[in-house]
Amino acid sequence: MLKSLFKRVALPFQLWTGVHELRKGNAILQAQEYARLRAVMAVQNPGNVALEGYKVYSQTDEDGIIAAIFERIANAKVFLEIGVQTGVECNSLLLLLKGWRGSWIEGNPAACRKIADDLGGASFDKRFRTTKSFVTRENIVALVEAELRFLDAAELDFFSLDIDGNDLHCMRELLAAKVAPKVVCVEYQGKFPPPLSVTVDYAPDHVWNGTDYMGSSLQAFVDLFAEDGYHLLTCNIPGINAFFVRGDLAGQFADIPVAELYQPYRPWLSPFVTGQPPALDYLKRVLAGS
Repeated sequence: MLKSLFKRVALPFQLWTGVHELRKGNAILQAQEYARLRAVMAVQNPGNVALEGYKVYSQTDEDGIIAAIFERIANAKVFLEIGVQTGVECNSLLLLLKGWRGSWIEGNPAACRKIADDLGGASFDKRFRTTKSFVTRENIVALVEAELRFLDAAELDFFSLDIDGNDLHCMRELLAAKVAPKVVCVEYQGKFPPPLSVTVDYAPDHVWNGTDYMGSSLQAFVDLFAEDGYHLLTCNIPGINAFFVRGDLAGQFADIPVAELYQPYRPWLSPFVTGQPPALDYLKRVLAGS
């Protein structure tokens, strides 16, 4: 009852206090800055797939980048995303609505309960499920293999990893185990431009402390992935996520130097300001077969 009341009074209150107008103004400025940066990129690197970015449910422009990548790569529409919070702002919700199959792994029990409540369940046979687990380098291989078995899939077309710290260490374990998704999206620490290579020390209980001691620089990921033949495909304009493509598929994309693909972290562009709050209701209908 209280929740319903708050929803009814939220917009009138924002209009009365001027917050609504401030949010609109910020959204306009954000869109203008993003368009300016994209125009610069279009001149400097016209083949960069980051130019195709847009947001539907992703944090910023990842939805469009993912769509552009898989327009060029044959795939079975199978994904795994680790670190989704409540699922309403992640890299694979739009894929599910497009008919992909996949899994979410999330370490926050409350977030997992929210997903299950919103969808009317946590598992939908060979179509989708949410697994509650705090991911470490000790368990990531077993977790990924379990999701592949659930999905009855031999490999992942798209893998997204965002755990605010141990990402590089966990990715190293997957690659060593010969888990080789066609495309991998990882969150990088955009504060450090190439060729600087830095990463946090591994700790199985690592939780981000809110400082810049988080994750790994772009160069650290480039060096790791290069050992297994992956190529850096792009970094999104807000400077949050880097996309790597498996070597046998790299010829489908422009070959752009790492230093030119790097984007610095631009916190004023994250997250994208949107209108209506996102929800899982459309996905619930899809999973229910309606």
